[in-house]
Amino acid sequence: MTQAPITKLLVANRGEISCRAQRACKKLGMPCVAVFTDPDALSLHVLQAEESVCLGASPKEYLNAGKLIEVAKSTGCDAVFPGYGFLSENTDFAALCEENGIAFIGPTADTMRMFAQKHTARELAEKAEVPVLAGSPLLSSDVEALEYAKQVGLPVLLKATGGGGGIGIHICRTEEEVVTNYASASRQGAAAFGDAGVFVEKYVQRARHIEVQIFGDGKGNVVTFPERECSIQRRHQKILEETPSPFVQAPLRAELQGAALRLGQIAKYRSAGTVEFIVDDETGKFYFLEVNCRLQVEHGITEMITGVDLVAWQLQQQGAKGSDLPSDLAAFTPRINGAAIEVRICAEDPAHNYRPCTGVLGLVAWPQQVETRVDTWVETGVEVSAYYDSLLAKLMVHSPEGRPAAIAKLRQALEETQLKGVCSNLEFLRVIAADPRYPAGDTTTKFVEGVDYAPHAVEVVDAGLQTTVQDYPGRVALWSVGVPPSGPMDDFSHRLANALVGNGDAAAALEITLTGPTLTFLAETVVAVCGAEAPVTRDGVEVPMWQSFLVRRGQTVHVGATSGGSRAYLAIAGGLDVPDYLGSKSTFPGGAMGGHQGRALRPGDLLPMGAADLSSLAVGASVPLDWRPQFCSGVQDWVVGVLPGPQADPDYFTHEDIQTLFSTPYKIHHNSNRLGIRMEGPRPKFARLDGGEGGSHPSNVHDHVYAIGALNFTGDMPICLMVDGPSLGGFVCPATITTTELWKMGQVRPGDAVQFKKLSIEEAYIERLTVDNQVALLCQVARGAKSAQAAEAEAAEFQVTVPETPPTSAVLRVIPASASHPGAQVRLAGDRYVFLEYGPMELDIGLRVRVHEIEHYLAEMKIDGLIETSPGVRSVMIEYDQRRLPLAKLLQASRAGLNSIIDEGEQNMRPADNVTLPHRIIHLPLAFNDKWTNEAISRYMRSVRSEAPYLPSNVEFVAANNGLEGDPIEAVRKVLFEASYMVLGLGDVYLGAPCAVPVDPRHRLVVPKYNPARTSTPEGSVGIGGAYMCIYPMTSPGGYQLVGRTLPIWNPFTRTGPFQPGKPWLLRNFDQVKYYEVSEDELEVLRADFRNGRLEIRIEEASFDVHEYNQFLKSVAGKYEKLRQRQRKAMAEQMAIDAEMLQKMDAAHRSGLSHAQSSVMRVAMGENDSDPYEGQPGTAVTAAVTGTVWEIKVELGTAVKAGDTLVVLEAMKMEYAVTAPCDGILKHVCVQQADMVQQGSPLCLVA
Repeated sequence: MTQAPITKLLVANRGEISCRAQRACKKLGMPCVAVFTDPDALSLHVLQAEESVCLGASPKEYLNAGKLIEVAKSTGCDAVFPGYGFLSENTDFAALCEENGIAFIGPTADTMRMFAQKHTARELAEKAEVPVLAGSPLLSSDVEALEYAKQVGLPVLLKATGGGGGIGIHICRTEEEVVTNYASASRQGAAAFGDAGVFVEKYVQRARHIEVQIFGDGKGNVVTFPERECSIQRRHQKILEETPSPFVQAPLRAELQGAALRLGQIAKYRSAGTVEFIVDDETGKFYFLEVNCRLQVEHGITEMITGVDLVAWQLQQQGAKGSDLPSDLAAFTPRINGAAIEVRICAEDPAHNYRPCTGVLGLVAWPQQVETRVDTWVETGVEVSAYYDSLLAKLMVHSPEGRPAAIAKLRQALEETQLKGVCSNLEFLRVIAADPRYPAGDTTTKFVEGVDYAPHAVEVVDAGLQTTVQDYPGRVALWSVGVPPSGPMDDFSHRLANALVGNGDAAAALEITLTGPTLTFLAETVVAVCGAEAPVTRDGVEVPMWQSFLVRRGQTVHVGATSGGSRAYLAIAGGLDVPDYLGSKSTFPGGAMGGHQGRALRPGDLLPMGAADLSSLAVGASVPLDWRPQFCSGVQDWVVGVLPGPQADPDYFTHEDIQTLFSTPYKIHHNSNRLGIRMEGPRPKFARLDGGEGGSHPSNVHDHVYAIGALNFTGDMPICLMVDGPSLGGFVCPATITTTELWKMGQVRPGDAVQFKKLSIEEAYIERLTVDNQVALLCQVARGAKSAQAAEAEAAEFQVTVPETPPTSAVLRVIPASASHPGAQVRLAGDRYVFLEYGPMELDIGLRVRVHEIEHYLAEMKIDGLIETSPGVRSVMIEYDQRRLPLAKLLQASRAGLNSIIDEGEQNMRPADNVTLPHRIIHLPLAFNDKWTNEAISRYMRSVRSEAPYLPSNVEFVAANNGLEGDPIEAVRKVLFEASYMVLGLGDVYLGAPCAVPVDPRHRLVVPKYNPARTSTPEGSVGIGGAYMCIYPMTSPGGYQLVGRTLPIWNPFTRTGPFQPGKPWLLRNFDQVKYYEVSEDELEVLRADFRNGRLEIRIEEASFDVHEYNQFLKSVAGKYEKLRQRQRKAMAEQMAIDAEMLQKMDAAHRSGLSHAQSSVMRVAMGENDSDPYEGQPGTAVTAAVTGTVWEIKVELGTAVKAGDTLVVLEAMKMEYAVTAPCDGILKHVCVQQADMVQQGSPLCLVA
């Protein structure tokens, strides 16, 4: 042992081995420091560390020996733990540590030099009388390699002499393979280990890989542990290890341990190491393979059967405090207690040659019912990058009862384990554990070649234009914080498709937009396609829509271009087994959440299928013709049923406006998507001149919650708010599409015309129950529980009993104002919502407190059928299920004399003036008038509207619209940084975005929003609209006038920062936000630190006394009124300028000069990823994995054959060849060497 004790450890590694070392330090009471690179900033080994240091942006910094020594010194570490991989067997690093007085936890540099190169290690083994396989010295060329291969006899292995982990090893069965693989082995060795040396070794065809753990004191005393068998491998890398070996009996065990002991003694080995052997399965003879001069990945199972803590031993040997390490190694004999097994769970796709897989892990769950040890660096929400090894976790089981009991535990543990979002080998490991050869002990290194593995999944060959995973009804009860439900745009077709394959409504299916995907099914299943008409083929043979069909393993289904509508739906028996996010599998691409990686599908994606009993399904079940929705695109106008309200005539729109709405076809605008369907039609006259404090345009109101399907006038343009739309905003909505009519807006195409038809509440109720009944009957037919004829007969006889309902009107009820009540109106908002608003159209925080009180009451009552309440500034949107909670029960007293729910809430409400609310004051940095928001403004001017009072400077417009004096930029800056903004609602522009108002009314800057709205706003942007401040939580459309940028306020998996588990939004209602100014450069650093959990923002706990606040308002009322007078005058001037500019824009539009128009359908839907080869003749070649461009193999203009390698990608220490899909000429390459490319992104063009 070293004379000086070690007191603090630098863990010079990453991932699970860093976590393992930290656990050992905690056990020994020794502080330690973790290191990381930027890609690893959110790894568990960083988040769990008491102290951590960033090595830099480059993922290769773990190999920077000088930087590691510098970090060790600066943090007071006197020892370095290298783990395995990286610098763990680097002799120069070990020597550098010792030179700097830092203990290297591992063998000495001299010992590592003995074994560093496999060819010299063979020589040392021969000296220790350990059998070795026939082989060669280091080779200088492929010619020499071929000569030695002939001498040794094929087959042979070509091996990189440095390193391990299966890297740089190639089996060569022919002379051609020897020549071909030589350069690859040399290049891989140089890249991974800094050594290009290669040698030849005889390949044993039926071999077992068996190793012996050793531990030495550096003086010749060595402990040998029971052997581990590691024969089950892929690409020469272990995936299952166990101890003891089922093959090894006592005599062979003694020989193996004796050989390992002699090697350890001759080398005077220090610390932990492993001697690896090849054992011939047929003869039982063993041969030296290599010595790993480090702790082995699979050390855990040795610890489990012996009770030894090998990492503690390593640390104590070098001077750490503790009593684990025996004082006399020579006298220590490890015991064998039962059996232990480890499997390596890796982010890779076994069905495609174990290609590496990247992305965000949407669900990580480890076994709870069976005792396991899991060494891992991942949890739900971790992003798996392409920069490092694919190992996610080591799952280990132990049984003192022996191997059969351990195997049973392993099988159970694998079944309980869940890893979703990133393709892994978990299912493959389950197949291995269930293979009868495994318990029989028939486990050679060729074991996996005999595994018949077919993942229960569907592979995306071609993704189509915009294909996403959606479930119904999507995310529920999160509208109040701005999380949209997402789900299918046409829920009717989605539900019918699911019913045809026997699924319930909630099963996840594919939504296909305009052009469909090509999918290969890797397991047998039943499929149905419904929605807009499209050609559907199975292995090139057409199959019908609206009818289920069988797809066998390996068959390919293709869905072509849609007609008559925009979207089709492909359902699979059992649904798609992607992870839930906030309670749903639905994809919300704008928020990068749900579905598969929060995005549209890409070529190469692998989608797991849920379990289904196919034997019980009635394959061939079809939707009756008269149950199918009718698609109108290109044929006739769509007729869409609506209910009036919440903001209709006469208070917001004129009677003429409403008559126009129901009599005029509206044309679908090209810039329409899942967020909203924009329409072109007559400009309303409006019943008001302006929006008062809600904004200067008559379409502006105080922010309120929208209903899904609301016809929302953002300025003068009507937008139907769809399933990915915003929940909170400040625009009026004269009508709302009913639940069973909304599917039509999911099918419209640019240029279609829509005619709105007024329905009654009763009609909407009957339609909804009728559709529910049809879907339920169809599902019974598909499950074989009912014949098609019986289902149709039952549907024909179906009658709906309509409960008592109020008259169909935008305003359902008026509660008069009184001395003790501000007055209220209950407004209709479709057939799922009612809208309760208090008091006059004024910004009164007392009204917001009243909303809070009734919400609190309704939540406590837990009323069946009441889904959610969502607050606005002076209103609350109540979502209810009319099938369980009759509208009349919400609205008014019953004939039996019972109070309505709203009345009960009113009666149990505290007077607002008596309320004191706890809240927080949150201090956020702000880069004022920054480059990012100004770029968004510039983009808007280029693509939407070139002239407006708020262009080109939003900040100067804010000053002008409020009559601020002096320098406009400085005037706005002063107000912005003096104000304290109270959050009155969340979700103003999605995902927890605040609708916040200055507490001091003298800070209330009032501005109209963009007209029309922007199509894109940078995440973190800060804007003002009406009298409100908002922070954009994601890149999204928006209308607020932009004044700066701040920190991210949405953390998807709440893994860092001041976020509550399961609640990824930073802000809460009644929080107050205060800004302090930072530069753009400072903000970039702060944003990165905040995302990575390295910035602690200042948060103060406080309380808000409404009575005291009201007294304050009275004290500043005179000054505030002067401000309002100045604002009204300035707003009138800006409104006049805007009106003139809009007239010019209208004239240009009528003459066809509008530069914002586009006739390209794919861009029109607003949902196409950038494709440099779109429209060009030829075949685009895409990346099958996310990785780095390692090499471009072919020059431009070269003729290529199908299968020729065009580009080599490097991902997770693997080379991945991208081949030509067809014969042709390489016409273009859009990447270059060292570029990072995403899976599915274009690389080159062959034509």
